[in-house]
Amino acid sequence: MKKNDSGTLIGYNFGKERMMFLTVYKPLEASTTLRFYRAIHSRTELPPESAYYLQSLQKGYNGEKNWAAYLNELPKNIPILYDLQFEVNQSTIQIDALCILQNKLVLFEVKNFQGNFSVDGDKWYSPSHKEMKNPLNQIKRAEPLFHQFLKKYQLNMPFDYYLIFVHPTFILYGASHQEQLILPGQIPEFLDGLKQQTFSPQRMHTKIIDTLLTNHINDIHLLHKPEYHFDQMAKGLFCGVCGGKMKRKHKKTFSCMKCHHSATVNDTVLYNIQDYMALFPERKVTTANIFDWIGGEVSKRFINYFMLNKFESHGLGKSTYYKQNKYLL
Repeated sequence: MKKNDSGTLIGYNFGKERMMFLTVYKPLEASTTLRFYRAIHSRTELPPESAYYLQSLQKGYNGEKNWAAYLNELPKNIPILYDLQFEVNQSTIQIDALCILQNKLVLFEVKNFQGNFSVDGDKWYSPSHKEMKNPLNQIKRAEPLFHQFLKKYQLNMPFDYYLIFVHPTFILYGASHQEQLILPGQIPEFLDGLKQQTFSPQRMHTKIIDTLLTNHINDIHLLHKPEYHFDQMAKGLFCGVCGGKMKRKHKKTFSCMKCHHSATVNDTVLYNIQDYMALFPERKVTTANIFDWIGGEVSKRFINYFMLNKFESHGLGKSTYYKQNKYLL
């Protein structure tokens, strides 16, 4: 098996047959929705309900990062894919993490709840004793949809689906034993079981991986889109980790003034261009517009060179605009 520096390419050797290289590891990244709200919050003030929603999204993402750290302890040849989303029969299914074992798939729904929760039958109660949605219903709804997905693409592989609570302060009172529910104290034993799994790649595994990645959708679905305007948003380069303002540290790097995260000039500029494209899909991506958007933190000459190398160009001269090309990024 072979992996590149980013951990996204793995090669499988099938005996005397040719070496096959497939993208089998989908790394954990902030969701499109989280990035959308972060991009707005970095540059303008969100209304209270949107700020609360952003906080909830960020908390969920932090939980997924914690679970990813646990799964990083598994044998390195076990493929793991994060944050998958599919449409099945006009319904959407979202999977936080998926492991491919030799003879089955293991799916995870991750919760980052904190505090003392309780359950009475099928009813769940928050630390404030208010009735809440039963999180087990989420995977019960998703299971038949994923069965349909596998059947549609003739992927004959059974799967287990688990609800994982990753925050160490989470306590659930009144819960009866349920195999699908993994509490914080049960995680080490659960992981030990996964660590004992062996994996020898077969063609069925590559077909599963290819099908999952091909059908993954990145579409953003916003029920209540906050109002924002280009002219009213702060301009500059902003951090992809915390949303803080980035300032040039060295010739080739920028550093966040808030969390001190460092990133290359190219990565910083690309992240902020992608924010622009997500927030203003109706505006053309031009050198002048991007120069304005990033507050002149890099020169127009650099932006023009960067765009020519990373994006598809359309038009000539001052009318030139760019579109993202995933094969160049």
